Amino acid sequence: MLTFVLNLIVFLAVLGLVLFIFYFRITALQESKKVTNYLSLINQKLGLQEDFSKKSGNDWLPKLSGTYENRDLVIERTIQEKYKYLVISFSFQNPNNFFLQITPKSHLKAKEKPKESQVIQTGIQSIDNEYFVSSNNLESTTKILQDFFEPIQNKYKQIWFLFSTFLVFQNRITFVLLSVPTKLKYDLILEQMVQDLYQLAKTIEQNDKQTS
Repeated sequence: MLTFVLNLIVFLAVLGLVLFIFYFRITALQESKKVTNYLSLINQKLGLQEDFSKKSGNDWLPKLSGTYENRDLVIERTIQEKYKYLVISFSFQNPNNFFLQITPKSHLKAKEKPKESQVIQTGIQSIDNEYFVSSNNLESTTKILQDFFEPIQNKYKQIWFLFSTFLVFQNRITFVLLSVPTKLKYDLILEQMVQDLYQLAKTIEQNDKQTS
């Protein structure tokens, strides 16, 4: 009787593990399909090159790349340290090497937090309380925060919990979201973000010309 009970426990444990792995795989495939569909819908309007062949484990990593309004544009799903992200990255002219990074404090582990010498205080209380901001130009950073970053927090408040990183570095502007498919019209939101980042790229370039 004891042997039977032990065998039953082992069987149920193995069965539970198999079902868990199967569920995890199915969930990953369903999420990947949703993200791929989102990007496909976006591409019907943007006409970029599709690459939906890349895969990491159970997750597909669709990618769009090409030119939008004469600028290089990449929209892709990627995985870093087991976290899934959606990335929008635009090229722009950055002759003054302006640098800016904004990251939610709640998203970083203790070992990932930047050194105090790398963080600036913007003077905007809501920003300084919630985000780590690194930059080499406080004046330009303050303007972007007021004219771009704070407005898009309100504009995209329904998915702002997914915000991960905003980065201006060398000749790229990059906006990163956690990749969590929802019932929202994700394709429309990402399409609008592309337009917003395009306008920001133009604004930064115009400001550089005026100050140079």
